[in-house]
Amino acid sequence: MALNAHFVTIGKEKLHYLRWGSGKKLLLAFHGYGDDARIFYPLKEYLEQEYTILSIDLPHHGSSQWPDELFTKAGLMAMTKGLMAEYGTDNVSLIGYSMGGRVCLSIIQQLPDRIDKVALLASDGLTVNFYYHFFTRTAIGKKVFRHMLEKPGVYLKTIEMLRKMRIADAGRYKFAMHFLGEEDRRKFLLKVWPGMSDLVSSPQQLKAVIRKHKIPIAIFMGAYDKIIPVSQAKKFSRGLDTVNVHIVGKGHRLFDNETAQQIAVQLL
Repeated sequence: MALNAHFVTIGKEKLHYLRWGSGKKLLLAFHGYGDDARIFYPLKEYLEQEYTILSIDLPHHGSSQWPDELFTKAGLMAMTKGLMAEYGTDNVSLIGYSMGGRVCLSIIQQLPDRIDKVALLASDGLTVNFYYHFFTRTAIGKKVFRHMLEKPGVYLKTIEMLRKMRIADAGRYKFAMHFLGEEDRRKFLLKVWPGMSDLVSSPQQLKAVIRKHKIPIAIFMGAYDKIIPVSQAKKFSRGLDTVNVHIVGKGHRLFDNETAQQIAVQLL
């Protein structure tokens, strides 16, 4: 894999990104939680003639240099506009997977008249996530979240009990145990969730912006996704003529070599 590594500066911090392709159009790509910029490499063979692809390592991921600070909407805008200026374009296309989809939605809301095309993959941010808001934006929720991650014992027992009572399904149980069961994963979650919490957009405001500016968006969802179900995309797309939902026969990890071409077609 031939990688072309670069950094973009945001204040005193640096985000690392990989660059592929030599096309005139600019595509910014944002990975999901726990991934890194390399996830989008399968797009290269389909898009490299038309796009210059910049796949960005989000804060605390990959080779990005980021402290325990908030990644703000203002910082995201500074990065986006800076890259557009550097690569000599007035418009930009976006692709985001899971948490990266929420990043794309924040850019759409702040820069709607500069968006060309968008592909969202199992995207976070299509609906209001009560738990995420509670744990990252409220005083009591922040305390509970920190306590849960620093002293997870009682919470793990509760999750186990809910599984035995069949209140928590197997998918959610596995998801919770994955992030709470090991200290390194808990520390990582404690940095990433609060650090990305400013990039939350109102779904209703987003829909109004998309409708006004007629932004073409393709949303890909996994038919078997238990983390972000298809229903969220269907609800978001109602009343939006330029938003199309595509359902693929996968779970949450829907982006791979099999689906890359299908997704790339929507950006061409």
